[in-house]
Formats: sequence, structure tokens, C-alpha cells
Amino acid sequence: MAKKAYKRRTAEQKQKQVEDLFQTLEEGVKNFSYDPDKYKAILEMQALMPNYSFRNIILAKIQLPGARFIASFQRWKELNRKVIKGEKALRILAPRFKKVEDEETGEEEQRLIGFVSVPVFDYSQTEGESLPIDRIKLTLDGNSEEAINIFDWAKKLAMNDDCPMRIEHIKRGNGYYSPSSHEIVIHSELSINHRAKTAVHELVHSRVHRNLNQSTNVERECVAEGVAFIVCSYFGLDTSDFSFEYVKGWSKDEGQLMKYGGTIQRVANQLIDDFKQIIATEDSSHEFIKQEKDDCLTA
Repeated sequence: MAKKAYKRRTAEQKQKQVEDLFQTLEEGVKNFSYDPDKYKAILEMQALMPNYSFRNIILAKIQLPGARFIASFQRWKELNRKVIKGEKALRILAPRFKKVEDEETGEEEQRLIGFVSVPVFDYSQTEGESLPIDRIKLTLDGNSEEAINIFDWAKKLAMNDDCPMRIEHIKRGNGYYSPSSHEIVIHSELSINHRAKTAVHELVHSRVHRNLNQSTNVERECVAEGVAFIVCSYFGLDTSDFSFEYVKGWSKDEGQLMKYGGTIQRVANQLIDDFKQIIATEDSSHEFIKQEKDDCLTA
């Protein structure tokens, strides 16, 4: 299939389009409203699950990037689900208390003396009775030529950074970037459009978020999806049906997206330039091959 030729834009035109797309993202997220059934399912899921500290959520996601809802083995059992055989527990920290006597009052009180490692499992590591989250399925449908090109460019950029991008069946999530092995994995069952969007999202993580200690989970996800929306839209793939809801789910208030706006636009601009460099290289290669063929025909 011949690849679509993209209209050349000046640096000013490109910057203006990126700014316009960011504004579209901001307005789309601000005006997005959950379907009542989806919102109800989210609230019901939160009511069922125990609360864990931000530190423990980060610990779980380091071990399992796609983790969404974590709970103890016993809690999953109470919810009529069981841990799938062979799944490895995630380790988080639980406070350790000890009864000590107050020197002044003589009364006993619970005092924090440290932390202990405890095992938990993510929802995706369990099976059994359905929970409210099963009623929520966020997907991006379609198989466009634009998506085929975008995925190809994203894969080449990742390879240039010694970051393999593989497509395979995964049990949880649409894809993930692993900082420890510096690789990207994309779920094989995604549509072509969804695969391309996810590839750009994870490419951003691989380039910007290698050090998890330098950013929050909210920042990482808002930036990665914001950039994915802008870059994909710039090259003709509209991901708004997915991206608006995704970013809405991560940004807790309207000002949060603006907080990361500078980073989103900067990273999007750089990624667009890198994609254009690949396009230019491919165009030069195709022109060279065409010239060789012409020379052979006239020889």
C-alpha cells in the first residue's frame, strides 16, 4: 500500500496547529461528561475497593504497569474472585504498629514503628464474579491508512532509541512501557487505530518518563495521552473518542491539564518533528529507488 503524502507545513504553521489541537483537547476534556452508567460503575467499583496510599499505588504500577484495582487475596475472595494460578503477587507497604506505654500518662497507645511488605493482586490477575468495572470498555475502533503510518513511524523511533516495540497478547491494559527492560508492548487484539494511538502513548512514556520518581502517575498519563491525541490528529488520525475520556479520568480538576500544557505541547512538537524526519528519509529513499528504476529502463 502506497503511503499517503503529507502536506508540508512551515514551522509557524506546525506550531499553530499544535496549539489549536491542544486547545481542542482542553475543551474536549472540560466538556466531556461520563455516560451515567459508566459513572455509576466507577463509583460502585471505588466503593468496593480498599483505599491505598499514593505511594502504594505507584509501587504496584512499577511492578505491573497496567494495574488498576489492587486488593489482598482475602479481599478478592470476599468479592467472589480468585487469583489466577501462576500470577505473582505485587508487594506494597503496610504500616506496623506496636502498643507502647506513654511515659507521662501511663496509658497504652498504638505507635507506628515501621513498615512491612504485604502481597496484593490487581483485578486483572483475578477471575470469577463480574464487578462494576466490567461494564466499562473504552476502545478506539477503525483501521485507517493514517494509523498504519503512525504506528510504523512510532516503532522506528522506538528502535532508534534501542527500545523494542512488540505486539503480543497481554492480559491487562492496551499496552505498556517497561522502564526496567526499556521496551514497549502493544496488545495484539487492538484495532489498527487503537494500536497506533497506544504506540504513540507508550513512546512518550519511553522518552519522557523513564525515571518514575520525577513525575506523578497523573502527570505521566495526562502528558502521554495528550501528546498522543495531538500527534495522531496532526497526521490525520482522530483519537478524541478515546483520549478525551482517558484524560478526563486522570485529571482531577480542570486546571490540571493546563498545568501540564507546556510539557504536552513541547513533547508533541518534538515528536512531530521526529516523525517528519522519518517521512523525509522515506521519501528520499523512495525517490532514489524510483530514479534507479528509471535509469535501468532507459539504459
